[in-house]
Amino acid sequence: MRRDMLPWNLLGIVVALGAWEIGGRMLGDGLLAPPSSVLAAFPALLRDGMAEALGTAMLQMLVGYACALLVGIPLGVLMGRSRMADRLLHPWLSMLLVTSTAALVPLFILIFGTGMAFCGALVFMASAFYIMLTAYQGARGIDRRLMAVARSFGATRMQAFRMVLLPGLFPYLVTGARVGLVHAIRAMVMAQMFVMVGFGGLIAQSGFDASTAGLLALLVTIMLVSLALNRALDATGHRLAPWYRASKAGH
Repeated sequence: MRRDMLPWNLLGIVVALGAWEIGGRMLGDGLLAPPSSVLAAFPALLRDGMAEALGTAMLQMLVGYACALLVGIPLGVLMGRSRMADRLLHPWLSMLLVTSTAALVPLFILIFGTGMAFCGALVFMASAFYIMLTAYQGARGIDRRLMAVARSFGATRMQAFRMVLLPGLFPYLVTGARVGLVHAIRAMVMAQMFVMVGFGGLIAQSGFDASTAGLLALLVTIMLVSLALNRALDATGHRLAPWYRASKAGH
């Protein structure tokens, strides 16, 4: 976040919260609880085990997300650098990318049950192909002549990968990881809502309450967690590769 934009960002948040408070008081807690009511709902949610449910959900999400990174990045790079791999895998990538994750829930329940394996598998399916597509586009965008020049100066394949391909790929890999993370968190919540367990189960149950304060408090919580994890990935990109910041500024 640029520092010169921070006051405007804060102003936008204050205006939105003010409008929400006014609208919530006019509509009532049954339709749209105001921020003051949402804030007051947090102690009861914490007593009901919200923190423990969120921790378990994040663990399940991270398992599926880590598998998505381990599979999606290498396959995406391979597709981008190999015509044969592109021809073999691209049809599957195109089909699975547009497949609704929610449509897979009944099948995954039959295969994996309703425990951690089910949630992790659904998270993997929701995020792996976005990560794969971004890595693929990044690998395709790197001029093959750059690799040829590195090899002509005596660089081994590994040295050319480390000094030419990886620096060019890195912004795409971080972007793919961030996009995949968003889909992973959504899939985690959806999976738990389907089977009425964990944090997603709390959201589903809150939908039956007379007041929307608890439901909105849970939604705000997952939004803040998602934002924090996304910022952490962005900061990791800056720390691991100084050229990542320059590449972002150039876009």
